[in-house]
Parts: sequence; structure tokens; C-alpha cells
Amino acid sequence: MPKSLVIVESPAKAKTISRFLGDDYTVEASVGHIRDLIQPKDVKSDTKYKSDEHVDNTTLNKFGIQTNKSAVVNELLQKLGVKTWIPWYVESTKSQKTIAQLKRALKKADALYLATDEDREGEAIAWHLVEVLKPDMPVYRMVFHEITEKAILEALDATRAIDMNQVSAQETRRVLDRIIGYDLSGLARQVIGGGATGGRVQSPTLRKIVERERERIRFTSTQYWSATAQLDANQSSSFDAKLIGINHKRVASGKADFDENGSLKKPDEVVILTEDKATKLKETYTNESLAVTSAETSPYRRQPKPPFTTSTFQQEVINKLGGSSGAAMAIAQGLYQNGYITYHRTDSPGLSDQALNAARKGVEELCGLDFLPENPRRYVTKSDSAQEAHEAIRPAGEAFRTPEQIKGELNKDQLAVYELIYKRTLASQMNDEIGETKRVILEAEKSDQEIYHATFSATGRTITHSGFKQIYEEAPNSSNDQESTNILPDLSEGDLFSANEIVINNHETKPPARFTEASLVKWMEEAGIGRPSTFAATISKIQAREYTHKDGRALIPTAKAFVATNFYENEFKSEVQYEYTANLNKELDRIADGALDRDDFLNEWYFEEIGWESRIDDILNQIKIDLPRIRHEAAYLVGEEPKDGQNIYLRFANQKPYVQISVDGETGSIPPTLPLDELTIKKAREFIELASQPDTILGWVNKEKAKDLLDTNEIDNILGYDSSKGLPVYLRSGAFGDYVSLGAFPKWPPMSSKEGQLMKQPHHLKVIKVACAYLRAAENPDDDEAIKIILNEPKRGVGKKSIENIEIIAETENISFKQALAKQKILNDKPSKAVKKLIKNLNSWETQNIDEPAGFRLRELLIDAGYWKMISKMDKAEEKIKIVEHLLATLNEFSTLENIMSTLMKRQELKSAPKPKTGSLLDKMSPENISLEDAVNILSLPREIPIKETVTVELDPPPKNGESSYKLLEKELITVHNGPFGPYIRIEGADCGIQTRSISEDEIFSIDLAACISLLSTPKKFQQRQTKIIILKDKDGKPAIDSVSGKPIEVKTGKFGPYVSDGSTNASLQLGDSIEQMTSERAKELLADRRAQQN
Repeated sequence: MPKSLVIVESPAKAKTISRFLGDDYTVEASVGHIRDLIQPKDVKSDTKYKSDEHVDNTTLNKFGIQTNKSAVVNELLQKLGVKTWIPWYVESTKSQKTIAQLKRALKKADALYLATDEDREGEAIAWHLVEVLKPDMPVYRMVFHEITEKAILEALDATRAIDMNQVSAQETRRVLDRIIGYDLSGLARQVIGGGATGGRVQSPTLRKIVERERERIRFTSTQYWSATAQLDANQSSSFDAKLIGINHKRVASGKADFDENGSLKKPDEVVILTEDKATKLKETYTNESLAVTSAETSPYRRQPKPPFTTSTFQQEVINKLGGSSGAAMAIAQGLYQNGYITYHRTDSPGLSDQALNAARKGVEELCGLDFLPENPRRYVTKSDSAQEAHEAIRPAGEAFRTPEQIKGELNKDQLAVYELIYKRTLASQMNDEIGETKRVILEAEKSDQEIYHATFSATGRTITHSGFKQIYEEAPNSSNDQESTNILPDLSEGDLFSANEIVINNHETKPPARFTEASLVKWMEEAGIGRPSTFAATISKIQAREYTHKDGRALIPTAKAFVATNFYENEFKSEVQYEYTANLNKELDRIADGALDRDDFLNEWYFEEIGWESRIDDILNQIKIDLPRIRHEAAYLVGEEPKDGQNIYLRFANQKPYVQISVDGETGSIPPTLPLDELTIKKAREFIELASQPDTILGWVNKEKAKDLLDTNEIDNILGYDSSKGLPVYLRSGAFGDYVSLGAFPKWPPMSSKEGQLMKQPHHLKVIKVACAYLRAAENPDDDEAIKIILNEPKRGVGKKSIENIEIIAETENISFKQALAKQKILNDKPSKAVKKLIKNLNSWETQNIDEPAGFRLRELLIDAGYWKMISKMDKAEEKIKIVEHLLATLNEFSTLENIMSTLMKRQELKSAPKPKTGSLLDKMSPENISLEDAVNILSLPREIPIKETVTVELDPPPKNGESSYKLLEKELITVHNGPFGPYIRIEGADCGIQTRSISEDEIFSIDLAACISLLSTPKKFQQRQTKIIILKDKDGKPAIDSVSGKPIEVKTGKFGPYVSDGSTNASLQLGDSIEQMTSERAKELLADRRAQQN
């Protein structure tokens, strides 16, 4: 019996939809596009190609798109309804099997339903399916925004024809991308070299990234000072007021007051508070009265953000959850295809009536009616270029499932993304956050002083209704999004307050921040560059082409990016303007709406007198005539050499960046990941000097200059750069001998410094962790984590459930955990009193012993809070008190608390920083003869040898006991390693267990599967493995001798990891230590510390 055939894009989507359709339907997947434009190299071998007709068709042979240049012919063809732009399509090799399956399924069907996505790509896929399958039965186009049973059944009842305007728009977009991409890439390769590419969306996006780096290079940092007065409101409370003016002029307070040269934008209206002025202000007005001259109260109201569009979804996922735009879209794709969310490629923030009802019901159940507005909130797009008619991204279905209900069905990342969508959707239908903002101006005068008038401002906010913030906190875009939530006392004009203390701080203006993927997506949407559905692909392509590399989340443009952008800007005046790409998008929208004919647009854009074809021909002619000039003009000017007035340029050729003096002077390679805002004239000159050495060995001949140049003291030698990884390869000396590393080790401060001493404290011990948490909680009231660590140290009777309830208070009222503790009324009398005492102790930190060293102050806090007493009652109390005493002594070395806190934060960063991959030199290698290729080979280990089919290994001779054979199963892997005890092979299999065999150094890069099997057939001789003896050496090359025991110091590995030993005392390596970088000095410190703990 015939069935209806339903075709969707993906197998996952097909599987989900098939659950909702009965036995009368067969659901198959096209697996994306089944056809694409032909490659130009394949045109002449295509069956449609006729030499006499097509040989002179330039666009066909160049792009795979057939056209006709004659305007008269084009006009006649259009009148006859014949297309004048004919893309040649071919079935992709990977789709041929799918197409055959679809044709077989179609033979058994009596109707065809095309259920591809409802956007231009989905519409085009549906059209291509009809063109290829040529169905002789009714064809229906069905669309839906979510994969639920109700949505699918409704779509079956509301089918339509394929929208050919949407198909034309997609086809036009594909033609533009092919022509612009091929032309820009072809030109770039002639000027810059292989690997350089350009594109309709890619090139303007890259230009924006480069422009931001240019702004950073031009930027001149400026220092300025700020002042904050601490004012007493009464005996129990105080508040801060920030200096905003002196002598009736506004004080510069941030980057907005300065231009890129570091000068004031409005010098007649604004004054810079220098260090001298800040000091005089502090001396003049400390303990003086400030009078309230203005007290204004205004209502505060903040509306929720709309539900997610594709763009805002990508931004929020990156900002809140990390990762990339591509990863965000991949997770959303899976959630959509499996029926958890609606379609994730959309420009619309709107919700259907069904979704509005579901969201409001969800709010009512989660928060109550007090958080629901009287009428639903309806959102419309603000973008003129929005193309889709979809809803916003939201949970699927008539009733939204909570994250709790589906957490067992999703992995961690999927659940996090779903929860973000769920909460954003509900929040969009909630009340505004409502409160009151109070702003107070306070002034003081000292007529006989240089600073005769000072103006301060205090701002506070009280939230009376949390509204949407009850469930959703937006990721802040800047510090401006986080206005003060301080609660000010009742103030009236004329009130006087004493400035008990004036705190002055130094600031420095910072250059514009580099783009992250999130901020770049935001800019692309605002500028109309590309579509939200293609943002992730564009950014990924820019990174894949090595136009940028990442430092954390920041996208840093490379030399290649600068040279490519310079070239495009020099040769394309209007085409590289952002408006050009945005206007092309608008024309695509008009085609999609049926307001513009596809062929009319393409003929005008390409063939007009000043059209694309003529522009490319002009530039090609220039390249043929004057390529050296064009290449020189594309270079980036680093600056002028002060000695001789010659310019130094940054160029890119042969896949490498380099600097050059003048047009044809000396050159020097630079690291490909060096940020160009760090490339100074001095640094460029040093690169050139290093490269000019005639007997350069291993890439760097001047060891000391290489160290200074690359700002590290750890370099023994730099062999070069692994282009596949974009990282330098180092040659180093360590405890196991010479070795190479890919990239640098995290730069821990020297152990001799106070920062190094603090970082190397045993922070893994609970007493140190709690002591540091007390310090953090006292210094930063908003450090919720620290407050929770110390809350029951010593025990104060605050149970887990109580902590959860206090967390709810903090979240509900948008306050810190400490503030929630102070406000709570849920604890019993005894724990409540204990908590109040703790808060009092923490609050006293700001006023007690503030002139004393930090270690002394922390000791007093630990005593007052009862933790010192708790330590004294622990097992091995004396040992633990000594450990804490050592921490306190280290803290006393610091002059400021700010330095302590920044050191602790830096420690966390270094702790989580990845260590570089390392590899020991083979015995036949030496530091004098190792090449970059040798090093890269070592770092490529372990090498994998796949088992292509199951093999039975017979042991010869067979063992007396146990099995005489085992199997190496198909798809298992043999790995080749270079270990501390020499090269070996290893396999861990289901049948064979773990098997290892030693091999020679000559085999490490050449051994094949057959040789491995032969080795594995020889029984392993089980004998006690001798630990490799590694005796550390002092700087003079002699064995390192411990000053206490008089014995040599060895590095060993044991059950709990690596350690150093003098034969009687063992000391484990600490955070930041590694076997490779262990020195005799550090080993002696570890042994001394261990003895102190034991004594």
C-alpha cells in the first residue's frame, strides 16, 4: 500500500518526526543539500558542456555559472521567461547514495511532503529535491517552527507550494558568494600568497577586527586618579561618595573623557586629577564636613530582554557559558531536531499566542501572579533586514518543560543551553524590575587651599520588585550595566557628613577591547553583515584561515589579516565599505519578497560599466603591470627608524610574517601569534638583527636577546614555530635531561619573591584554604564563595538547607550572600547569634588595625571569629598552627591588600593554565644537532597505529600459566611512546588488557603494525622495574647536595606523584612545580619546608 514520503534535512529530525506520524508516512533525510554549484575545473567534463556554445562563456568557465553579456539577448530571453543567469548544479558525491535511497522511497509513495526548514536554505533544498527526484505525484511543502506532535500535524493540514522568491534569493546569495569569494581569493593569492582568501561577508568582518587592532595601536594610555570619601551616616552605617569635581570643573573619570592620544576631549570643562592633586585633596578634606547640596530620588525600572533571536542567543551563550558561536549553534541544532526547542535560525523575537500562554503559565507556576504583567508582552524586530517569519527561539510545545523535567534526557551542555532558553523566554513575559535610585551631591570648600572646592556624588538603589530578575540575570555588556545597589541613608539638603577617610586610587585608560566571538556577532548583526545563521561559519572560517588567533576569548588579528585588509582597502574603495555588504543583503531581501528580479539585479551588479566584472579586470591589469608596488602598499607600516629615518614594514609571504627595512632592505621573521600592538620599532629591529646572523643555529643565534625579546627567562633555545599549532617550540634542560616543549610553561613568579612565596603555600590544606577565605570575605563582601567556606568554620549551626534558603534570598533580592545572611530570619536563635557575630567580625576589618600588616590583621580576625581556637583543638594542632603562621608571615611581606588579592587571583589563573606538551630528546639526539623537524616529531608522540581487523596473537614461547594467546580487536589502537625509561609500544584492549613492549629508538617513528604484532607475540618478562635515578645538579654542574643531610638530591616518582628526596626526607612537588623544570634550589626549599612541617 502506497505511503506518503516526508523528506527532512537530517536523520535526527527524521527520527523525531516519525514518532508523530502514523504508518501511512515514511520519513527520510536528505542530509542537507543534495546539489551544489559545479567546480569550474569540472565544467568542460560536464555532459551539458558544448564547446562551440560555452567555450567563450567567461562566467561559466570561471565560476560555474552560465550568463550572457549581451543586454539585447538578455532582454529577449527575459521576455520569453528564460533565465539569463544559469548556475550549473551537480550532485555531490556524498549525496548520490542518499538520492538513490530517496528515489527508491519515492517509488513506493503516492505523495511527497517536503519538510525542510522554513528559511531560504530550506526552501532551496526543497526545490533541489524536486529538480533531482522529478516526482510524478502531488508535491506539498510543509513547514513548522518546532518538532512537536501538534506542530507536525498542523503543518500537514497547512501545506503550500515552494516559495520560488525565497529560492531565487538563496540562489542569488550563492552566486554572489561564489563570484566574490573566488575573485577576492584569487587576487589575494597573487598579492599575499597561498592560503589567503576573501569573501562577501568574511572580508568586511575581518576588516572590522583589524580596524579595532589599529585603534589599539594608535591608542596612548593616560593615567588619572580618583578619590572616594567614606562618610559616616550614623554610628551603625556609612556610605561612600565619589569625587566628581574640583574647583567647579568635572574630574575625568574614564576613557570617555580622553581621545586616543591620551588628551582630554574637553579641556575647558574637565580636569585630570593627578597624583599630586589627589594627595592634596586627601590632606585637605579628610575629617572635613561635606554638605548635601542636592538629593534627588527617581524611579528605577528595567524591562526584560526579548526572547532569543539567533544573534542574541549566540552572544548570551558565549558570554554566560563560554565556548564559540559554532558550538552554541551545534547544541541548538541538536535541541531543535530532538524536539526540545523551536527553530534556532530566526531574526524574530516574537512569540505565538500559544507560546505566550505557555510562558505566562510557567511564570505563574514558578514565581506567582505577582510577577506577571496584566497583558502579554509582544516583541517585534528592530532590524530592517530581518528575513525570517519564525518565532523567537523558545522551548517547544504548548507547555514548556522545565529543565528539571528533562535533565535526565540531555547532557550537561545541552541542559545548560536549554535552561538559558527556558529562563529567557519566561523572563520576557515577566514584570519589570522596579526600584528607586537616589543621587546625592555633597560639596565642601576650603577657600585658602589650592583645591578650594570639592564635589562628591553618592548613588544608591533600592529594588522594590525584582520582576524578571527573579529567574534571569542577563550577562553584563560592561561595567555600566552593574550600577550601584548600595542603600543610602535618608539625606536632605544641608545635612553635614564627616569624611572620615578619603581613599585615592590610580587608574590608567585602556585601549578598546579586542573583539570576542560574542561582541563580533553583535557588531555583525548591527551592521547588517551576513545573517545570524551564518555568523558562526564566518567566524570559524576567519580563524581557520589563520587571520586571527585566540588569547582567551579575544580574537587577535595576525600579520596576514593586516596585509589582506590593507590590500582590499587599497584596491576596492567602495566594495570594502560595510554598507556595500549590508546593501547586498537588502537586495537579497527584496528578491525574497518578490520586489526585485534576480536576473535584473545580477546583470546590473556584474555587467554594468562600473560593475563587479570591470572592477576585477582593472585590478588584475594593475597586478600584471605593477605587482611589487601593490605588495608594498599592502604591507603594514610599523614605523620610522629613528637612527636613519628608514621605514620598517611588516609583510606576509610564503605563509610567514616578517619585518623588513624599507622596500628591499634586511628582513627578519616574527612569531605568527605576536599581537601587532606589541610590535614596536625596537622589537622589529631586534627581529631583523637576530635574523641577520650568518651562522644562525636552530632559528636563534643570540640566546640572551631571544630571552629578552620574547619576554621570558625560561628559554634555553627556540627551535622555531610549529605552524600547525601556531606555537613556538622550545629546547629546554630539566631533571630528566634535555627535552622540547610546544609552547611556554605558565610563568610563575620567582620563589624568592613575596608573590612566589604566597602562591607556593600549601593551599590544598584546609587550614590554608579557610584562612585565605577569611581574608577574601573580609576584603570583598561580595565574595559569596569565601563566605560559604568560612560559615561553619568553626561550626555555627547553619545547615545545608538553611544555606540553600539564604541563597534563594540572595538571588531573589539580587544581593550578596553576606547581605542575605544579615537579613535572614530563618535561623534559630543560637546559629543566628553566631552568624551576626561573624558578620560583625568581618565588618570590623575595615576599621580595626588598618595600619598593621595584613598577616597580623588576619590573625586577629581568625582569633575573634573562633577559627584559631578550632585549629588548636585539631589533630596535629601544632603542625597546622605552624603552617598558618608561615602564611601570615608571608602576608606581612606585602605592602598592600590589593597586591595580596591580585596575587591570589593570579594563582588561580596559573593553576588552571594548561601546561605545554613536552617530549624528551632521544639518546641519539643532542641539543647541538636537534632540528625543528626532530622536535616536532618528538612532540607528535604518542603515534597511533590502528588495528584494521581483529588479529590473534600467539605467545611464543607460551607461558606456563594463563592464556597462550589474546586478540587485538578491530579499531583498537597501538600507541608508540617515548617514556622516561625509553621508547615502547602500548595497547589497552578489551581482550588483551594492557600490553607494553620496549622498542629501539630507530623504530619509534617507523615501526608498523606487523612489527608491533611480532613484538607482542613475545611474552613480556616480568621483573621489578628499576626507577631511573635522576640526581639534580647545581649551576656549576656538580650534584646538588642537601645542606642538612649532606646527601645528593634525587627526583623520583611514586604512588602519589613526583617528589624530591635526599634519602631520608621526601617532599612532594607543589602547585606550579614540574619534574621538567625542577632546579636544585627549588628542591632544597621543598625539603626544608617538609622538615619544618615534620618538626
